[in-house]
Amino acid sequence: MIKTATWALTAFLLSLGLQANAQSTPAAGEVFTDCDTCPEMIMLDNGTAVGATLVTKEQFEDFATENGIPGTESCFIRIAKRWKNTEGKGWADPGFAQDNDHPAVCMNWLEATAFADWLSEKSGHFYRLPTFEESVAAISAGAQTAYWWGDDFEEVCTRANAADANFKAAFPEDGRKILTCDDGYAYTSPVKAFPPNSLGLYDPVGNVWQWTNTCLKGDCSNALFRGASWVVPAKNHFRNDGQWADRIVLRNSAVGFRVFRDLD
Repeated sequence: MIKTATWALTAFLLSLGLQANAQSTPAAGEVFTDCDTCPEMIMLDNGTAVGATLVTKEQFEDFATENGIPGTESCFIRIAKRWKNTEGKGWADPGFAQDNDHPAVCMNWLEATAFADWLSEKSGHFYRLPTFEESVAAISAGAQTAYWWGDDFEEVCTRANAADANFKAAFPEDGRKILTCDDGYAYTSPVKAFPPNSLGLYDPVGNVWQWTNTCLKGDCSNALFRGASWVVPAKNHFRNDGQWADRIVLRNSAVGFRVFRDLD
């Protein structure tokens, strides 16, 4: 009787452990976080995960404060119709007002990668920047259309934060062909201000460019970023495969990032 009871108890405890493990592994499509201040992640079919949103100013500030990055080193900010590397500007003050739920900007690729490393140590899971291909796959979510929402670029102001009528009002000297539609924002917007794609990712394009972990044609002193931003009117950059590149030491008030989490 005692032996039978012992085996029954053991089986019960094992079943609890298996249930706990099952519950601790998110299902594909599930949104989860690895800590109270970690970014929201979406589990993919292959067991990896991608940030549901761009890394926010609040999330980056936690990392920056802990690692002595004051956010006033220098950053390229938009002045009239040009970019100017400006001392005293950075993630803490990118030259325009931001709330905590806006995307962090003015971090270079090295600092974005350091954030992912810090997040790995903090959470016990392996975080990094996505490759260009991983980013495109997550943003398009299987869509075969030019843009994540379809083929009609005219919908852009209902789908993304781009260089629109509000941008033109803030930068009247900008001589480019600026969009005439109204997305509601002249600069960055909250990371959940626009609808997500079918996978549940917010800001698949627009708001800020997104650093990737892909070198430019084998030159790893430069890295690709993708997704366009609040300062971009050109429709080709909003395509699922749209891209740009620059030096990994660049800090720019239109460039941010989202993170990727590997299999444990």
